Amino acid sequence: MSTVIDLERGVREVLEKRVKRNFTQAVELVINLKDVDVSKPEKRFSEMIELPHGLGSASKRIAVIATGELALRASRSQNVDRVFERQEIEGLVGNKKAAKRLVREFDYFLIEPQLVPVAARALGAALGGVGKTPIPIPANVDIDEFAARYRRTVVARVRKVPQVMCIVGTEDMSVDQLLDNARAVIERVVSRLENGWANVKSIVLKLSMSPPIKIKPEKKR
Repeated sequence: MSTVIDLERGVREVLEKRVKRNFTQAVELVINLKDVDVSKPEKRFSEMIELPHGLGSASKRIAVIATGELALRASRSQNVDRVFERQEIEGLVGNKKAAKRLVREFDYFLIEPQLVPVAARALGAALGGVGKTPIPIPANVDIDEFAARYRRTVVARVRKVPQVMCIVGTEDMSVDQLLDNARAVIERVVSRLENGWANVKSIVLKLSMSPPIKIKPEKKR
């Protein structure tokens, strides 16, 4: 017996029932869980998932903290929104308000390893407060490709409530693209659950400002 979900129907229905807005709406995926006691730390998790087709116009904002040649290469990358050098980050040490503002502005902070300690002093508390984790940049990496990966990466997180919420694309993406992205998230989340599909209560697809479409997993022989 296997578990199946009518995901394609859900994607098509959420697009068909959308209410046109004067902006491009994000497609949101919600996975409601059952029999998961989130009061226990071992039941909580956070997964970074690279989406096969990215996020369209909802791509993540990337900050790089680096010096020298790495900072120069990052500044030339179309996948990096802002480069901060050591002096700028050091200037934030002790300035909690400025650190919080900066952390809210970007989704991911990619950091040259030698600058991790100063970044931790300046931004560590602010990043932790919103569930973000600084990402060390591997040696000799192509920073443009590395940043591009995170532009199309979402975080699937279970924290205070038994639920996962994340964006899987935008309404102007194709049905097939949205399907692939949603499947990537669902499969990763199910793999992290102690009882797999047995811990999934329902799945909801919705646009930013449109009615939700509920999908209930079913057992089939």
